[in-house]
Amino acid sequence: RKPVAGEGGDFYYVNGISVAQGPNYAMAKRMQHWRAVIARSKGNIVSSNIAPSTSTVSVVQNRTFAWAYEGMPYFTPYEIFAPETSKSVMIAILFHDLNNPTSVANPKTALANPNELFASGSFHGGLWRCAYEVDSIGECSVLLYFSREAAPYALALGSLGLAFIWPYLR
Repeated sequence: RKPVAGEGGDFYYVNGISVAQGPNYAMAKRMQHWRAVIARSKGNIVSSNIAPSTSTVSVVQNRTFAWAYEGMPYFTPYEIFAPETSKSVMIAILFHDLNNPTSVANPKTALANPNELFASGSFHGGLWRCAYEVDSIGECSVLLYFSREAAPYALALGSLGLAFIWPYLR
């Protein structure tokens, strides 16, 4: 994609919202970002980083998401992280933001555009480098998961069928 011209230079945007998450989730995330920009503009240290797709209980309790998460790693460089990994990395980024005076979280650090606040310390899990948007690979990810899960059964059924018809092929 081509960058978007903006105040402070050109910027790249990523559509990381899935329609399946629903409008309330999308709105909550936008409000969170708006609030972070406002708080930073008023002189507060703001650590607002992007976490990767994580297989938390609240996400994988939805079976469709769980199935899609199992197939998404086939779309390199996309990666789904365990909650422990995401939590550890995000805590390290938080400590960096709070303790490094040159961090973008510090309002004394000049930004060319307020959206740079979300790019610097983000742990996106490959989403920003993937050639596909999240919504365009969901169904394919589910199919990949089921094809992988079904492969042994298909092989067994094929072998059984071949054993059954073998005497008739002679």
